[in-house]
Amino acid sequence: MSRARQARNVSLRAVALGAAALAVAVALAATVGWLCARQLNASGSLGMPVPSAPAAASPAALPLSESAPQPERARYETEKLAALNGWGWIDKHAGIARIPVSRAMALMAGDRTEAAP
Repeated sequence: MSRARQARNVSLRAVALGAAALAVAVALAATVGWLCARQLNASGSLGMPVPSAPAAASPAALPLSESAPQPERARYETEKLAALNGWGWIDKHAGIARIPVSRAMALMAGDRTEAAP
């Protein structure tokens, strides 16, 4: 096709109608957005009252922080390490015992070189 023929196939009326439809759609969307924004009050709710703030909690209800938590942390870690590395019964009647992690890993690996006490 020739260049002149291609230029004649473009309908200026169709382009103008498409542009007008697009402009109307944009204007309609902007109007709806503006109307919705007008309905919002300062709190951002749609005409609903702003909820009041909850009553202030008493100072005793607030979590208290320690000035020096290191001794308590050391005690906690000692207890946890003793549980990980110690032997003991969890439920003697059911035959459930607690064994050290190293022994459990050796049993799982099939290495039975470490003797049980």
